[in-house]
Amino acid sequence: MSTSGTPVNPEAPDLTAVAPTALRSVHFTERAPNPEIAAENGIRLIELDGTRIEGEAELMAAISAGFEFPDYFGANWDALEECLRDMGSWLEAKGYAIVMEKGEAFWRADADVAGKLVSSWTSAADKWIAEGVPFNLAFIR
Repeated sequence: MSTSGTPVNPEAPDLTAVAPTALRSVHFTERAPNPEIAAENGIRLIELDGTRIEGEAELMAAISAGFEFPDYFGANWDALEECLRDMGSWLEAKGYAIVMEKGEAFWRADADVAGKLVSSWTSAADKWIAEGVPFNLAFIR
């Protein structure tokens, strides 16, 4: 268990797996998954450093760049959710994932932004899960 009381899985998440529910598409773990396995399985992976994301604007920019969001992306939470749901129309992949190293530091620095990211992610996850597409967000302690 982390210092904040959130259970932390000691194992690396399987980014190639389809989560059974939207909430289970978000992982809090000690070990990062192997990016090579994700790449070999066609998973589009964004790797972020939680100590280098300083607020909402920087997070939006990193996700937008990593998933090649269209120019019309509005860099707000509604637009993020919409683009996460629709990105299969411009970014072909067998799955999508974000891995945030030093995730605990990210949560400590701005829990509001971290919580909004999880909310947007899980809202979009319902669509991907229904289509049988891996869609995972992992916070690595």
